[in-house]
Amino acid sequence: MDGNHARGGRAICAVAVAVAATAGWAFGTPLALAQGRHVDIQITDTGFQPNQVTATVDQSIRITVANRGTTTHQFSIPYYRIYSENLAPGQTQQIEFSPWQTGSFEMVSDPSGKDRPEFRGTFHVQPGA
Repeated sequence: MDGNHARGGRAICAVAVAVAATAGWAFGTPLALAQGRHVDIQITDTGFQPNQVTATVDQSIRITVANRGTTTHQFSIPYYRIYSENLAPGQTQQIEFSPWQTGSFEMVSDPSGKDRPEFRGTFHVQPGA
């Protein structure tokens, strides 16, 4: 293979990695990056998709939560006192806030409201630039 073909192959690989990262996938793991922007979270009957969200401290994040399951689900980040209403199948809700603390925080679905989450995820907050 000549040098032009080798360079072309590396460029295609770099574009594929960039597209995968932009689409919210990093090496096979669903991951939503939120840096002052919008993130969609789908709730199914088996969990959140994506089940990890990364935001930046002191930057606004708008999360649209959509219940794509067949039963009632709920979305919350208890540390930040973020609680959606109970969402019927097909229902959506938007949540917007600016995380003020770095670290990793639990996301849960607890439609019973009795501290018995049906599934969990992680909300990561990274330092700002």
